[in-house]
Amino acid sequence: MTDILNDEAEILNGVEELLLVTDETTEAESTEDIQQMPEAVTAGEKTEAGNTVLPQTKTAVTNKKHWSRRLVIVTGDKGGVGKSTFARGLAQTYLDMKKEFLAFDADISNSHLSRFYGDKCLVRELDFFTEGNVDLFLDDLKELIEDSLDTEGAVIRGKSLFLLELPPQSMRILKDVVQQMKFLSTVDELYDMRVTIVVVISRVMDSVKQLITLYDFCQDQVDYVVVKNLFFGSPSNFVRYKESSDVTTIKDLLKESEIPFLEITMPDLIEHAYDYLDKNSLTFNQGIEQKEKPSVKGRVSTWISKFQEQVWLAKSILGLENVPRL
Repeated sequence: MTDILNDEAEILNGVEELLLVTDETTEAESTEDIQQMPEAVTAGEKTEAGNTVLPQTKTAVTNKKHWSRRLVIVTGDKGGVGKSTFARGLAQTYLDMKKEFLAFDADISNSHLSRFYGDKCLVRELDFFTEGNVDLFLDDLKELIEDSLDTEGAVIRGKSLFLLELPPQSMRILKDVVQQMKFLSTVDELYDMRVTIVVVISRVMDSVKQLITLYDFCQDQVDYVVVKNLFFGSPSNFVRYKESSDVTTIKDLLKESEIPFLEITMPDLIEHAYDYLDKNSLTFNQGIEQKEKPSVKGRVSTWISKFQEQVWLAKSILGLENVPRL
């Protein structure tokens, strides 16, 4: 009996030693992980732009999940950055590729989508600054994605692709929508919809600040497309963006969670061609088809071709993943 008790004591001692070694190893690994975390993601730390880059919240959401619906939000918080031009180019791309979509023009003081494409596709105006309208927009999406019946009983398929152009100076409201309404998590969970944020930038520091601010409240809940507007110079001229340590940190954090962060360019459309389209409220396709100004026809044709080449690089998160290339 004594021998049995001694054997049991030796076994228990061995187990305790094994647990002690395991605890020490786990503690060492945890300490090592903490030491290896980038300083730029320390909670509460101020970035070079004066924002606070938050450590990315780990979620199960990565681009490995396949969503059946997509909402593309085009923003560029400062006016004149090229946001509306990109939104028009994307609408033209959807039309050229026979991709059914519904557009929302929230830039009602300068309604480019409505003015240029209102009679070519479905465009609804959205007053983003009036309290309660975004709530209605969220509720409307629920009806728009559902199948319905026409007057003859035929099935009308629900929409799966939406394009929203935001007005300038709307960052505060967008932040409130994301944080107070839980907009991003709601459309993900209830609508099986993923949001892509398109940020059109110029060379100024404000563009970098806008991207950092967006990341602070969106983090890994959206996919990102950064568009360098070549009206402001060649890609190498975007020095403030390129050299921003905050942008580098954001890229690294998103890469770790396998969230797309894609960079493309928007070609510069020569002034006389742009002005001709604007004066006559012509779509890009109409600019190509018109015969009054042959120079405009050539310029616009080249521009839209280059534009669509760039958009194709981000097709998987711009609602074009299952569309054959023209």
